[in-house]
Amino acid sequence: ANALKWGVFHAFSAFCNAGFDIFGCITPGASLMEFQSDPVVLLTLGAMVVIGGLGFLVWQDLAENRVFRKCSVYTRLVLLTTAGLLLLGWAVLCLLEWNNPGTLGPMDLEDKLLNGLFQSITLRTAGFASIDQALLTDSSKAVSIVLMLLGGSSGSTAGGLKTVTFIVLILFMTARARGRSTVCVFKRTIPQSQVLDAMTIAFLMVALAFFGGVFISATSAVNFVDALYEAV
Repeated sequence: ANALKWGVFHAFSAFCNAGFDIFGCITPGASLMEFQSDPVVLLTLGAMVVIGGLGFLVWQDLAENRVFRKCSVYTRLVLLTTAGLLLLGWAVLCLLEWNNPGTLGPMDLEDKLLNGLFQSITLRTAGFASIDQALLTDSSKAVSIVLMLLGGSSGSTAGGLKTVTFIVLILFMTARARGRSTVCVFKRTIPQSQVLDAMTIAFLMVALAFFGGVFISATSAVNFVDALYEAV
């Protein structure tokens, strides 16, 4: 009965990118740290987080077209950006935390890779923790802040800046660096108004996060990196 209750609750919590867990009765405040060596639990929850974070529009498009090249530009951008961020986050976080005695350091190879992957997934607005976030190195916290700020995709259960907003900004900067005035991807042009919307949203979110971090740091006994982490 307990396993069924926990399974249903955490399936919903992971799909909705809520990050709430009820494992406190095992070890108060430890979140998923009791399951560091359990790939079934971590990979299942991780898969649910990704599924919820892709968005309903993407899943509808995939169900109707089934072939990547037939999907909309939006769906293709979401899938490529999500995969890229997950793999890059996985590699960078493993590299930075590999020998950290407070996080991945004491684990064997398989558990290091498993928890590095789960950390990359859960940072995208889910909020589960299989390692102690307070013991991350400052460089890992900085990477985590970026991943948390980007979040999931539009029309999904995830929050954040959104993956396509981020990739539109990257495409815009790439186009400007090449001296071009229009943003094109998959032989389609992204309207200038949408590029400006992406820039506005990004500026507002970064500004709110920064000043939120300043406020927390100024009013609490917390260093700025930790305060910014909390604000994001």
